[in-house]
Amino acid sequence: MWIGCDIVQIDRIKEPQKIAKRILSKQEYEQFLNYSFVRQKEYVAGRFAAREAIIKALPIPLEIKEIVVEPPKAIQYQGYTIQVSIAHDGGFAMATALVQRKESNENI
Repeated sequence: MWIGCDIVQIDRIKEPQKIAKRILSKQEYEQFLNYSFVRQKEYVAGRFAAREAIIKALPIPLEIKEIVVEPPKAIQYQGYTIQVSIAHDGGFAMATALVQRKESNENI
C-alpha cells in the first residue's frame, strides 16, 4: 500500500481553463464547464492536487487524463485500486491518495 498527498493554493490558478484542458478527463472537463469561474478554480486545484497525490503514491507511470477522479469512488488503474480524498479550506485544495494492488488481501 502506498500513500501520496499534495496541496495547491487556489489563488495560484490564474487560467483554470488551460489547466483543465491539460489534466482533466473528458468526463471531468464536462463537469468543470458547468461551474462559475471561482468554482472552476477550486475544482481544478482539487483535481490537480489529487493527480499529484496519485503520481506520488502510484509505483508506475500514470497517463493523467486516463483517470477520472470522482471521490469517494475508487479508481481502477492498471492493476491498482486508488482511493482519493479532496478537501478545500482557507484558499487551499488538498488531496490524499491511497494506492493498493488489486490482488492484495489488505483492506483499504
